[in-house]
Amino acid sequence: MTISTAPEPVAADAPPAPRRRRAHRPGQAREWWLGAALVLPALVLVVLFKLVPLVRGVLTSFEASSGFGGSEFAGADNYTRMLDDPMVRTSFRNALLVVATLPVWIVIPLVLALLIHQRSPGWKFFRAVYFVPYTIAPIVVGIMFRQILAPDGPLNALLRGVGLQPLAIEWLNGRYSALFSLVAVALWSFFGLGVMTYLAGLATIPEETLEAAYLDGAGFWRRLFSVVVPMLRPTVAYWSVLCASGVLIWLFPLIYALTQGGPGDATMLPEYLVFLTTFQFLDRGYGSAIGIALFVFVAVLSIFSVRHMFTEGTRKPR
Repeated sequence: MTISTAPEPVAADAPPAPRRRRAHRPGQAREWWLGAALVLPALVLVVLFKLVPLVRGVLTSFEASSGFGGSEFAGADNYTRMLDDPMVRTSFRNALLVVATLPVWIVIPLVLALLIHQRSPGWKFFRAVYFVPYTIAPIVVGIMFRQILAPDGPLNALLRGVGLQPLAIEWLNGRYSALFSLVAVALWSFFGLGVMTYLAGLATIPEETLEAAYLDGAGFWRRLFSVVVPMLRPTVAYWSVLCASGVLIWLFPLIYALTQGGPGDATMLPEYLVFLTTFQFLDRGYGSAIGIALFVFVAVLSIFSVRHMFTEGTRKPR
């Protein structure tokens, strides 16, 4: 007698067999708690020193205050007041002019980094000193260059000595020269960070690639724009994002030491206008509104730069 071993058919409407729940290992829970403990201090610092002041600034921007006394709710009056304030418009116009200099902030450190990386003549000297300006406090840099750029300072004395008398101008007192002198001093102060960033990126490029381009007859600029830049897209994008947001919030110490917003409003930028409005004119509500407007301006610029950085970083090379 033969016994059939075929499985019995399962009803079509029978419920599916329950899945076995994967048991969590004690090691995974321990790793999660360890990660949370490591992240928690940074999260607390961000909340206390970033998020709470930002929320407080937003709330203060809707208040009207004078001096150190009390304040009252003013609605959107501070923001509508900004639209009619010529000083606010001038400060943001100057900010756009500063942003327009970003290509210089991006290219000059890259050129110097490549010269150091390929061991051009004098590369040891530049490798030793390029980061020194970044280690000097910006307020000290401002005081130092206030003496250098003075009408009777060393720079103008040098220009007169070599026969370039027409170029010996009042660098910090001219309507147009003051802002770009300020930007030049800021670039001198911060370019070392860019050089270091690019050197870290250049270390990831195989030496054989640059040597092959050199043997094929590519000159310095051809190697820079045809080989280095395409291979350093993520690094270039990162430095671009850092500069795009940084040039609008790094310059306060230099403005304070060099020009204090002058001559007139030639070097007035939003961050310095926030300081004047809040701490000299004691109008906390209006100063907070200008600060929030600056925050939105920088945030929009940073978001655009980050999106571009992500696009460049994930784009596959041809």
